[in-house]
Amino acid sequence: QRLKEEKEAKRARLDGRHDYVFGIVASCVDLNKAEVEDALLEGTQIERIDQLFAVGGLRHLMFYYQDVEVAETGQLGSPGGANPISGKVKKPKVFVTEGKDVALTGVCVFFIRTNPSRAITPENIHQEVSFNVLDTADGGLLNSVRRLLSDIFIPALRATSHGWGELEGLPEAASIRQEFLGSLEGFVNVLSGAQESLKEKVNLQKCDILELKTLKEPIDYLTLANNPETLERIEGCMKVWIKQAEQVLAENNQLRKEADDLGPRAELEHWKKRLSKFNYLLDQLKSPDVKAVLAVLAAAKSKLLKVAFCFTWREMDIRITDAANEAKDNVKYLYTLEKCCDPLYSSDPISMTDAIPTLINAIKMIYSISHYYNTSEKITSLFVKVTNQMIAACKAYITNNGTASIWSQPQDVVVEKILSAIKLKQEYQHCFHKTKQKLKQDPNEKQFEFSEMYIFGKFETFHRRLAKIMDIFTTFKTYSVLQDSRIEGLEDMVTKYQGIVATIKKKEYNFLDQRKMDFEQDYEEFCKQTNDLHNKLQKFMDVTFEKIQNTNQALSMLKKFERLNIPDLGIDDKYRHILENYGADIDMISKLYTKQRCDPPLARDQPPIAGKILWARQLFHRIQQPMQLFQQHPTVLQTAEAKPVIRSYNRVAKVLLEFEVLYHRAWLQQTEEIHVGLEASLLVKAPGTGKLFVNFDPQILTLFRETECMSQMGLEVSPFAAALFQKRDIYKKNFSNVKV
Repeated sequence: QRLKEEKEAKRARLDGRHDYVFGIVASCVDLNKAEVEDALLEGTQIERIDQLFAVGGLRHLMFYYQDVEVAETGQLGSPGGANPISGKVKKPKVFVTEGKDVALTGVCVFFIRTNPSRAITPENIHQEVSFNVLDTADGGLLNSVRRLLSDIFIPALRATSHGWGELEGLPEAASIRQEFLGSLEGFVNVLSGAQESLKEKVNLQKCDILELKTLKEPIDYLTLANNPETLERIEGCMKVWIKQAEQVLAENNQLRKEADDLGPRAELEHWKKRLSKFNYLLDQLKSPDVKAVLAVLAAAKSKLLKVAFCFTWREMDIRITDAANEAKDNVKYLYTLEKCCDPLYSSDPISMTDAIPTLINAIKMIYSISHYYNTSEKITSLFVKVTNQMIAACKAYITNNGTASIWSQPQDVVVEKILSAIKLKQEYQHCFHKTKQKLKQDPNEKQFEFSEMYIFGKFETFHRRLAKIMDIFTTFKTYSVLQDSRIEGLEDMVTKYQGIVATIKKKEYNFLDQRKMDFEQDYEEFCKQTNDLHNKLQKFMDVTFEKIQNTNQALSMLKKFERLNIPDLGIDDKYRHILENYGADIDMISKLYTKQRCDPPLARDQPPIAGKILWARQLFHRIQQPMQLFQQHPTVLQTAEAKPVIRSYNRVAKVLLEFEVLYHRAWLQQTEEIHVGLEASLLVKAPGTGKLFVNFDPQILTLFRETECMSQMGLEVSPFAAALFQKRDIYKKNFSNVKV
């Protein structure tokens, strides 16, 4: 009755905080909240729960739900007990624990508070306290912890860039975070390895012979050895053990079957599991039961100790011990390599490059001094695993840890990442060859006589895949200019280009997986389609130029094609062809000059001398403008075919310039003679009629026009002509007034 009253008194003190905790525990272990509450009101469990809520109290609190020994009265016995005691039964129950005195065999619900300096209230418990669950039914405790870390904590930490306490603001914060996360992931791998080791351990069959438990004196062993029935049963146990040991040794000698993309950490895990397996087996071989069986069989002089299926029991024991020693030695040396391998898992290819020399030197050391891990086969396999991890790291780097494809990122960013991956491969090979050459200088050292094809083959294949992806990007960039070009008639080619891009991008496989042969077929088709597009573009360009007869227009159009900057379009050939036509244009201009130079056709309203100069300039412009365009493409003018064209150009240009200079000088001289006309009488009388006329020389009006045209062409005008031209309006007005 007193216990019941105490329980009810505790229940009366419960508040929203307890209700929150009990509700979560009940939900996690699939019980009613009332059942959880009743179980936790027993003993002093409530007092411990209250310590989670107090200022400066517990940082964490754990609840177990598992089978415990319960007396018939329902009192909590010794939790986790394994031996049944009369009057007690095992029942599942919820209880609070520190986790130190009771092994977890069921479900653990744990609560964590981040800031013990703040009191936990019913209002803030949702924000201040977090909880999680470990369930041993899901692959055991190790697997439950592993999943908790890998599925919840590590992703949450990776997604959190703020809230790292004292790290905030430190320049090396990013590297420290990365190192911490790498260590955490390494611990997860340790848990996985430990779980696998537990699965692979070999339990010798129990020898349930009661007489073996009573052996004390030597006479007891002889007595048992002389009992045929018991001896037969003991020999039966030994046969089973021998068979089990033989199975383990046979598996140890089998060729390892493993995935072809494992990294160097997998090598350490393999030998750790093997060490665990053989140590566990050796511990059993040294157990009292096995020693007792061996002693009885020795007393009976059993044949099983002499010949145990092709080898003696002692030989089998030695082989098991040797296998355990090999695993132990290999684990020791591979542990020294573990730190060197960390950058392969935590760094990008750029920073990983710095770690390669140290890694290769560590492998060289293992090859030189280890007792078991010093064979070419083992070191080659280790190098292959290093290669595998480098490739995996490159793929993760290029795809942002699998969150982005090569198409969803900016093309230049992906290309930069690919170049970093290629550089890593080249540095890896360089360091390997450098170490190999250095060893050759000392014949006493073990040489790096490994299969480089086997070590670097995957990386070479991956390199070729990256090169092809870069080629695709380059092709995209080369022909993407078609979409922005203003050349008429390119619409079909733009559509074809967009179709090529869409086809390759919609492929669903991983382009970075060098084992995917589908890519090779698609790449060949991509190259074929691109080549067809290129040929179509060349044909379009040929047809376009067949329609253009004017050299200037042809050069202008060719410049548009040249600005596309698409290689192998035959731009140089087109320039040579236009240059050939240009040579004919120069010859035509030369003949036209020869024919018309004495009486050239003048433009409308042009005075005689300025008109001739303008005519010569127009002829010169017709040969000069193409030459200026050719000079922007100097390789064309350096060919043998261009030399006679250049000579013709220079000859005709010289003649035309001389023509201009000759007429311009003649005009300058002529202007000096005009002032004579201005000194004549203003009025003259007609000889026959005596009628008066205004004596205004027409050459003066011509001079005005010549002066204006010469100035417009940028030619020199004499001071007299310029002064006269300035007064042209006055002269014209005076002439009109006098005439009237």
